[in-house]
Amino acid sequence: MDPFILSLLLGLSHGIEPDHVATARLLKSRWKIVQFALSHSAGFVIIAIPLVILIGDNKFLEIISNIIGIIFSILLLIQAIFDKEIDIGANKAGLLQGAFVITPTKVLVIVIASTAYSILYSIEVISVFIIASAVSIISLSLLNFVPKRVYKIVDVGIALLTMTYLIFLLIN
Repeated sequence: MDPFILSLLLGLSHGIEPDHVATARLLKSRWKIVQFALSHSAGFVIIAIPLVILIGDNKFLEIISNIIGIIFSILLLIQAIFDKEIDIGANKAGLLQGAFVITPTKVLVIVIASTAYSILYSIEVISVFIIASAVSIISLSLLNFVPKRVYKIVDVGIALLTMTYLIFLLIN
């Protein structure tokens, strides 16, 4: 599976998580929704890029990150099956939420980006994730569409694809 496709799917899945849709729907103007989505993405970039650089330069850390990615794929699967959101860390909106809330989708995209061929390629993988996430937050909020069970199906599929991908990387 191509890392860009996985990153795109993870970003779309991340954007439709209920806390993002709920937060965006609480905001009164379209501009505030856009600001929330963009600041949330910026917060993630602040954390993701240094982690990818650290992991990408160290084979041992790359193996550990793949194992962590598999664990978080399992958490994403559990989250989807049992309809219980898994967040680890502070739960703030915007920049703080993007930087400090650790969700399975974020961990998975960091792991996938760290297995990339170069830092530029890794940044492109992360960029696909944040653009897809921001677009899905903005679109769902502005269209006044709150998905009921759509994210469940998406998360199960993404969790299984990501587990397969990371297990394949570990075997090779």
